[in-house]
Amino acid sequence: YLHNIKALYRKGCQEMGLEQPSPFREVHFKTEKTVKRCLETDVIKKVSRLELEEGSTVSLARDIFMFSFYTRGMAFVDIVFLKKSNIQNGYITYVRHKTGQELTIKIETKLQNIINRYEKKDSPYVFPILNTEDGNKAYSQYEIALNYYNRQLKRLSNFLEPNINLSSYTPRHTWATTARNKNVPLSIISAGMGHSSERTTLIYLTKIENS
Repeated sequence: YLHNIKALYRKGCQEMGLEQPSPFREVHFKTEKTVKRCLETDVIKKVSRLELEEGSTVSLARDIFMFSFYTRGMAFVDIVFLKKSNIQNGYITYVRHKTGQELTIKIETKLQNIINRYEKKDSPYVFPILNTEDGNKAYSQYEIALNYYNRQLKRLSNFLEPNINLSSYTPRHTWATTARNKNVPLSIISAGMGHSSERTTLIYLTKIENS
């Protein structure tokens, strides 16, 4: 953020013809790489096989977590707003909230099982998170749900080995790295995640394994 403020300040001074000492002249910035949030494949398997109380909030969080992984790292906001009308002929087709890009995903068996588990005929949504189609109200509910979802994922982390922390970003980072380790080309991973640039995809990938 400070990088952006510094750039705006410098540009503003240039456009206004000002020559004054920069308040940033003695401020030094250190750039850090994005922290990778991916998990090993065996950890993902453990998450999927955890025996949790059916209908519990932590069970719902686990299903959303796995749903995200099975859908090439679908973002939580897109999962929350996903409607039954997005599912046609064995495929999920949706538009990413962040980029407006349309993506299509084939529904495999494990994905279908999760969808079936939350089938409610009186709701247009796939998951029981939103109870309104009003834009403003729905987005407010989404923001509350995101915070609650991450809290439930912390609870879920307690069932795993120490130092494993789950978050809403974990499935997306994990899917990207898993696909790369399975020799899926970067261009395909990038397209599958709905990125406009392969440089963005590289942010999600951990270092290549020596093996």
